[in-house]
Amino acid sequence: MPESEPSTEALSVGQRVVVLGKRKGTVRFVGSTAFGPGEWVGVELDKPTGSHDGGAHGHRYFTCPAGHGVYVQRQGVLPVNSWQAAANQIQSMLRGRKDRQETDYKRAFHTWNQMEMGDESEYLNQTTSISRVESMLRAYHPSTTATPNANSAVNLSQTAGVSIKWEDWGENVEVEAGYAGPHLKFPLTLANVEEVLHHIRTKPGVVLHRKYLMQLLGQSVGLFNKLVKTSVYDMDVPPGSEGKLVICGDTHGQLADFLWVLKQNGEPSVQTAYLLNGDIADRGEDAVEIFVITLMYKMLYPARVSINRGNHENLEMNRRSLDHGGGFFDEVQGKYDASVFMMFQQLFEVLPLATVVSKRVFVVHGGLFRRDGVLVQHLRSINRRRQCPTNTEAIEDALLFDCMWADPQDFPGVSRAAHRGANCIRFGPDVTKRFLGNNSLSLCIRSHEVPNSLRGFEDRHDGRLITVFTASNYCGQTGNYGAVVIFHSDMSYTVEEHMAPTLESLVQEYTSGVPSGDQESETAEQDMTMHGDHMEKHAKIMQDDMISKLKIKVAQCVDDLWWYWTQVDTTGSGKVPTAHWRQGMASALQLDLPWFNLQKTLVVVDAEGMVNYVDFLKKFKPEWNIPKMENGWDTQIVKNVYEALLSKDLTLKELTALFDQDGDGLVSPQEFKQALISSGVGLPETQINALLRAIDRDASGKLEVNKFLDRFQVVYSSAGGEVIPEKIAKNLHIIGRHLVGTRDRGEVFKSMDKDGNGFVEKDEFCEAIGQMKLPNLAAEDIMEMWSAIDVNDDGHLNYLEFCAAFQVVDSGDGQKVIEEIVGAIIATFQKNKTPLAFAFRYFDPTGTGSVKKADFSAGLAALVATAEGSSPITRDQMDLFVNYMDTDGDGNIDYQEFLNMFSGKNKDGTPASATTFVP
Repeated sequence: MPESEPSTEALSVGQRVVVLGKRKGTVRFVGSTAFGPGEWVGVELDKPTGSHDGGAHGHRYFTCPAGHGVYVQRQGVLPVNSWQAAANQIQSMLRGRKDRQETDYKRAFHTWNQMEMGDESEYLNQTTSISRVESMLRAYHPSTTATPNANSAVNLSQTAGVSIKWEDWGENVEVEAGYAGPHLKFPLTLANVEEVLHHIRTKPGVVLHRKYLMQLLGQSVGLFNKLVKTSVYDMDVPPGSEGKLVICGDTHGQLADFLWVLKQNGEPSVQTAYLLNGDIADRGEDAVEIFVITLMYKMLYPARVSINRGNHENLEMNRRSLDHGGGFFDEVQGKYDASVFMMFQQLFEVLPLATVVSKRVFVVHGGLFRRDGVLVQHLRSINRRRQCPTNTEAIEDALLFDCMWADPQDFPGVSRAAHRGANCIRFGPDVTKRFLGNNSLSLCIRSHEVPNSLRGFEDRHDGRLITVFTASNYCGQTGNYGAVVIFHSDMSYTVEEHMAPTLESLVQEYTSGVPSGDQESETAEQDMTMHGDHMEKHAKIMQDDMISKLKIKVAQCVDDLWWYWTQVDTTGSGKVPTAHWRQGMASALQLDLPWFNLQKTLVVVDAEGMVNYVDFLKKFKPEWNIPKMENGWDTQIVKNVYEALLSKDLTLKELTALFDQDGDGLVSPQEFKQALISSGVGLPETQINALLRAIDRDASGKLEVNKFLDRFQVVYSSAGGEVIPEKIAKNLHIIGRHLVGTRDRGEVFKSMDKDGNGFVEKDEFCEAIGQMKLPNLAAEDIMEMWSAIDVNDDGHLNYLEFCAAFQVVDSGDGQKVIEEIVGAIIATFQKNKTPLAFAFRYFDPTGTGSVKKADFSAGLAALVATAEGSSPITRDQMDLFVNYMDTDGDGNIDYQEFLNMFSGKNKDGTPASATTFVP
């Protein structure tokens, strides 16, 4: 029997059947009914997924438990042992599995995309902090040079020593005899351009010589200056039956996608025009090569090739690391140098903000505007030769900003887009309709985001708005399709989607001349549906990356998370209900994520429905790329904390006693926190919070404070390693406790060194110790200690060396304290990477990535001084950290390496331990 034909096998009462390929049950009736013509079957289902108890529409043909009955026409029922029933069940299961895969895939993308946008929006959200840091630096370190967020790349270029005479770029650069790449000769010819294109297709790892790139950038700046007189460019679709305009969305350095588009649609020519709608830079590794190809063809066919500026054609975005939404600076620095990077910045500022195609289509990177009545003429008059403003109070600044950053929404009006960052907006279909109508336009094309459908395009606002995104499998993770929009001479258009092959396979194809056979590549003529394995693979990749980023967010917000959960955990059990865990994550992290689904991945829920938040915070931590330095700075910082606590030992115990009415040494975390602050221990609040998390609690949730304080001891470390008698060691311990508790050791040393010769003599030592008036310490005891300390028996001692011999040690779980306090310091650095980078670049106008130790310290100090709330790190800790960062002792610090420490990724760019995380 053919599969398409229904079964005619007779059924009998009591027979086991499958209904509509899904539900199993037992036949209770077979025959004619009042429900309609033909044979009907009454089935009692195994599960209560039916609609009645055998009675339906006033008729009853059998009786069964309520909710188990169903009537179905004969062709919808098959015996359970029927091959067709089995096939239907398999098909149903496969459909259900694919539905689940698609749901999981899109949920993973939503979560990943929220985290990715968070990285991008961080720059906008921290503009206030940057302004405060700049004010502090200018007040204490006056400079006549332009600052990193100066109004124009031209100003910055002059500061960095890059000529603003673009026609001179590269003229004085020599091409080495050993250079193995292609050569450029201006004016360019088609043969020359095709030679370079072939080189990029076959040897993308061998970059174009610095001289030729500088010349190409200079010539391009001059050409855009000549052709783009206003901030909106006018471009026509080439005429004739073969004429077409290919509009690309974001490519983000994904060279494989751009090469694939060229392969499918042809290189730019008189009949084939190209418009790249911004965001060529950042996130990928080969933006330089995409620019080289595009700019060469721009030189050949000036009216047929153009580039709109995107929000990533911007200095501050480019200076961010690859894993935080940037990467173009690192790419250019790795392939060339900072001078070439500044030339790119000058190019970006002459690119148009938008393009009008054949007087009918408006193409812009971000979107439309928060202000009413905007005409294209207003946009033409915007001063684009500057960095994108972050303040949108002035109408001109708001329009430029929206060109770069705006997103569409499905409901009318304009709303804030908090997920994008400060001052970002969403615009509705009414905004699109009015703008197009007011300007006699028919369509708006924009880019800026991967469509939620994970296709390469999205049609919105009643067909008046198209989002096009060209980078397929964005960032090598999402598995989305890419697309281009192609306009023909009659202004009809088509959308072509693709999944680009890998760059390696394309290189192989162009090298050998044989198609690579890459099974990943697909075009619009092929099946564009997402396959189950594809969705599972990329959902897993996105989840791993999301976990890596989420660990950093948790580290940044650990104080808020701890406070939220401890308020709910009134018994001090270290556990909260799952609902409170989810609410705490949403409230503290301020992220709109599917926490219910993430809960299954991130935490273990016990039989009572509780989450151990203490265990979660202990395990769910980023692995910072901090190099292990000799005499680790982390250990030394915590030793300084121990010393501060030890020096306030009595004061703390007295203050704690105010809250400890029964004298059992147990107080609440909040009470002990207040005691620490009141004692003047000198620790920032973030580190006090970290300390509280490291103190053991009793069953009621109170802190065992006295036990915690008493575990710190001062031990004498003999320079010669000799074993000293127990009595002398005990006395040295007593003296060491007083010495370490002294806040200004230099003053103590001066008071002991009576003759000022830089050494403490024997009699000076004995006199000073005697003046301490320590109980049970006789003169002979002091002499015995001197003999133990004066190892070489030369009769004098360097007091600083003497103090260094006494170390505070933690007899308890010292590693836990180190992890909590150092984690708080590092999280502070990570959270403030953007203003820190600004501060360091203030002292590094040429972009070398390195500054003097004093300038590095000044940058940290500016951040500390301008931080909202309490200082995140003490001055002593900061000085200690700065000294350790100068690893080779040359007085310079690589601040770029310092900033890259806090990425939460391994050196090869993979998420740190994301795949091995076990809740």
